[in-house]
Amino acid sequence: MATRNKIEANKSVFAGLDRFCTVNGEVLSIGAGARWIVSEKGSDVHRLVKADLTSFLSMGPSLKVARFDVDGVGLFCSLGLELSDEIPGLHEEVVGGGMLTAVLSELSPTPIVSALEVRNIIETDSLTLGYKGHEAYEIAPLFPLVKIFSGADISQDETSRIFFLICLADSIRSGTWMDRGLKNNLQLIAELSPIAIPYRILCRSLFDTDPSAVFLALYRCLEALYAYSHTTDLILKLKMDHEWDYVARILEETLAWRPREEPSLGALLQNAVSSDLKAMIEALGESLPPGADLVNFATKKMYNLRNSLVHYRAFHHSFDPESVDWNRLCEATALMVLHIYASIVSK
Repeated sequence: MATRNKIEANKSVFAGLDRFCTVNGEVLSIGAGARWIVSEKGSDVHRLVKADLTSFLSMGPSLKVARFDVDGVGLFCSLGLELSDEIPGLHEEVVGGGMLTAVLSELSPTPIVSALEVRNIIETDSLTLGYKGHEAYEIAPLFPLVKIFSGADISQDETSRIFFLICLADSIRSGTWMDRGLKNNLQLIAELSPIAIPYRILCRSLFDTDPSAVFLALYRCLEALYAYSHTTDLILKLKMDHEWDYVARILEETLAWRPREEPSLGALLQNAVSSDLKAMIEALGESLPPGADLVNFATKKMYNLRNSLVHYRAFHHSFDPESVDWNRLCEATALMVLHIYASIVSK
């Protein structure tokens, strides 16, 4: 277990606040001596010294999630998120001065108040005779809201999945355009293996003001399966004892082989539920032509949408994002991901 120096951690926090003041024109008038955030004896100090930062994800200078581990307990931290929902498997804890110091020193979030407000706290109190440190309730409001959740027996492989659940529970930024129906369906994605799902990409997409970012993140979940049908056929024919994703990686590394995108998407959508395909088509403002094959039509529409969002050829300039019902489109795509992964796992 790593050990954090209590004095150096506090120095880091206040040095960052000093720089913030200086950069924003509020130069401190004193050469402040030692300053620190008060931490309670016992478990609070123990966590400051022993809580090991094992993973973090930044969506911006004031928006972050992180995992600390101490004594077999995972401590999941959020900065700048207003969490309206409970996080399955986690228990919210009071943020003590020790963990606040650890979080601020490790993640270095940008203050959310003016430099003058910062100066009034860190300079005035430091001039007081008999200075005994800053209380956590004085320093915490200078930064994005810090929340701490604990969970036992959560493996490191599960970290990105927990990050996704925390980000999804945010009621401000991730709620700007997403309705409850979409959020509920996205939460179902968290039941899938973190090895297969790019949860970090999904996390960042939740805070993008462009709703197409969520669709593209979900599409990438399907891209990860493009090689599935080809490699499983190869495994059966050669009677190999390997997982399909391992064979796909070896083929790409050795032969530079990659599956063709549109046919591979079509093969995957054979595993989708027809109601999800129809919902996607309707969300695009389209209707299935009489006699048309549902899977082929849905594949073409989905692939064309993906291309219009990531490419800039003149052919795609006619696409109107305002014509798309993004909540219903992303909801249908999330259900496709869920059902296709379930189908593949069952096989």
